[in-house]
Amino acid sequence: MSARGTVKRPGSLRIAAIAYGVIVVLGLGATGAHALWSLNGTVASTVVAGAWAPRGVDPATVTCTRKDGPLLGDKYSDLTLNWGAVDATGYTVTAVRNSVTVAKTTTTATATLRLEGAALLDSSVYAVTITPTASGLSGPPAQITAQLTTILFITGVTCTPSA
Repeated sequence: MSARGTVKRPGSLRIAAIAYGVIVVLGLGATGAHALWSLNGTVASTVVAGAWAPRGVDPATVTCTRKDGPLLGDKYSDLTLNWGAVDATGYTVTAVRNSVTVAKTTTTATATLRLEGAALLDSSVYAVTITPTASGLSGPPAQITAQLTTILFITGVTCTPSA
């Protein structure tokens, strides 16, 4: 209040300045909106090419055949394995029997292993492992049991997934 007892009103310029300030602060004016929402900056992103291990071969897809060598000379059986291909660039196939390992590396979903020949009455069981590889990494191995049987001149082979 002034000395005369009257209320002094703020000047219109002061009211306009306060209103402008509120508008800018609340982002309602063009200048205020631009000032509040205009952001400048940079973002950096780094992409690293990585390697992954391939999926494992499904043991249920593995099939096998057997072809025996000649009756005279060195006795052997060629065990040919085929399986469903996975996202691998290669496979390592091993067959183990009585601490003897036969191994082969292949880039296709098939491999032939030359195994020791069987006697006239024989059953040979091999633990077969098929391990897919890609980018130097190995996928989970498929484990198969291959049983080669010979009864006189009748030969057979069965391949079953290992438990």
